[in-house]
Amino acid sequence: MTDQCELVMKALEGLLLEFRCRRIITLSAEKEGMKRHTGSLSARWNDRFPGFPVGDFPYASLRGVLRRKRRDAHLKDIIVQSLAFRGCEATIVNPACVFGRNACHLASRLPQAMVIATDIFPGCFEMYCVLRRGRFPGNFSFVRDDIFAPRLDVQPTAVVFFGACGAVSDGALDYAIASGAKYVMCRTCCHDNIGGNVTLTARPNTLNRFFRFKNWAYARVRNDPKYTGHYFSSRYKPNAYPRSAAGRHLSTADEFLAVARDSADSDICRAIIDLDRCLHLAEHGFGVEYQGDLLVAERIGETAGD
Repeated sequence: MTDQCELVMKALEGLLLEFRCRRIITLSAEKEGMKRHTGSLSARWNDRFPGFPVGDFPYASLRGVLRRKRRDAHLKDIIVQSLAFRGCEATIVNPACVFGRNACHLASRLPQAMVIATDIFPGCFEMYCVLRRGRFPGNFSFVRDDIFAPRLDVQPTAVVFFGACGAVSDGALDYAIASGAKYVMCRTCCHDNIGGNVTLTARPNTLNRFFRFKNWAYARVRNDPKYTGHYFSSRYKPNAYPRSAAGRHLSTADEFLAVARDSADSDICRAIIDLDRCLHLAEHGFGVEYQGDLLVAERIGETAGD
């Protein structure tokens, strides 16, 4: 096991203990627990990728949710820095792109790369297309595709996404693994929806109420045959978590679903889910950096296209 994996394992084990002891209720306890267990991972990130918008963290606040665009901007800077030297060799796939705005922005900043945005529902992109009057960078394209059953016939250099909901993040990570992508760079989102979960532990605050309303809407969508496969997949049922073999030594599917139900307003619970994703990527040959809800992973010892 690499030193980085050992750090992630230690952080995950520590945060699971915080969860079991219910030190996830007060903001001060959350901050202390995150600093104690993920501080070394944050320091590694900041050494390699300076500029993380600390003022907009923790994300377990309404302000943090509303300011995710700041973290997306930081992530896009990392993507550009990592891929600019590859020039025309780079192919970037942005699954679950929704409007495609972030992919379009990347295409304008990396004019020599090919950027492909995909989503199962083309309606949002079509609205964005109207707003832009159909004018997009020449290296940008949109393809309708289902991340749970991808059919895109390219080998991406990098798979990137910005806020894929719940198991959509897991589908995108597995797509990156299976497609042979060299890089995965992403912001995860809606950790409460892993395993098809749409219930939350109720707490009397604005953020918790907002997420409960969101999940009420998601539950209605899930029961509509027209939206089959949009947010949930039988491939990512509760027993698919923890995602990593290492995580399954530390926790259980039942505990991970309990973590998900508390994750709407808990940095610790969100971190538990994302650290398990880090280990899942590491077990498939990636070196992974973690900070907040951001993951940056690079396949070790391989070049895209090998």
